[in-house]
Amino acid sequence: MLEEDYSLKEVDSEELRELLAESEALEEPIAGASAICERIDALRSRGLRQALPALMMELERTARDTLDAEERILVMHCVKKPVLKAIASLPKPQGPPPTTGNANTLEQRLLLLMIYNLRKTLHEIDRTQSSNYADDDTERIWVLQHLFRFFTRQIRYGIDWNRPLPQHTWRDLHDLFVYLVVRGMVQLTSDFSVSIFDEDFDAEIEYKRALLLGLADRLTNRRAKTEDFFKELKRWGSETRLQDPNSLVGQSGLIKLDVTQDEPPLLFEGVLAQPFRGWVVRPPEVFREFIDSVNHGSSTTPP
Repeated sequence: MLEEDYSLKEVDSEELRELLAESEALEEPIAGASAICERIDALRSRGLRQALPALMMELERTARDTLDAEERILVMHCVKKPVLKAIASLPKPQGPPPTTGNANTLEQRLLLLMIYNLRKTLHEIDRTQSSNYADDDTERIWVLQHLFRFFTRQIRYGIDWNRPLPQHTWRDLHDLFVYLVVRGMVQLTSDFSVSIFDEDFDAEIEYKRALLLGLADRLTNRRAKTEDFFKELKRWGSETRLQDPNSLVGQSGLIKLDVTQDEPPLLFEGVLAQPFRGWVVRPPEVFREFIDSVNHGSSTTPP
């Protein structure tokens, strides 16, 4: 989540401040989705050093501009490939994370801006009364699909490169899923997962994939490399259950997911004394076997 007074000009990154300073003389750009897309398209001829600050400023302006659903969708389509190209070109951090100041890297900030803009696009689509979205959910599915993908990228980056996540990453992910459940867009069941979108995308499974990504990292104390099990997450997610904690009071050894907290699920060793806002996570046995194999040093490859 971006704070109301958030600005790239104030971030704790000497490199980014230097890059932004080179663009200070530019006039205030023309607003509107078409103008934004034209400027983004023009960045293709520039190198990363010149294109990155301009790209991030466009994303920040887009987040603050008053754009309708169609305009936001257009901008998200325009910006996706340049953002992924920039992410692929950025150097990865080396060594331990900084212990003071803003620890977020340029890549994390870029992902943060994409997540924020995709969330605003989703909410704008849901607020609109236009018939364009009443009968055709294609664009809404596209936005949701990429929103979960960028959340997963952010989480995986933090694990792979041993960097703290931007503040509110987990809470914003939980808020997104609760939003979908409350609006009736996800139907939770204890027996199986049902996709109400299409055969390739299921918001519940995507959420569970992210949860298992964070849970595996937590249960193995970051010994599990995401590349060793990432391809298994969709299958594991489809077999994972989210259960109402009200029916589990008095039980122990539960995996607790409190959606009010900015963190992934955790193994709660004690007895659950009272219900909480969230779910108890029930991953499949094969996931538990993988965690045991990593913790006991027998294997890092899923069975």
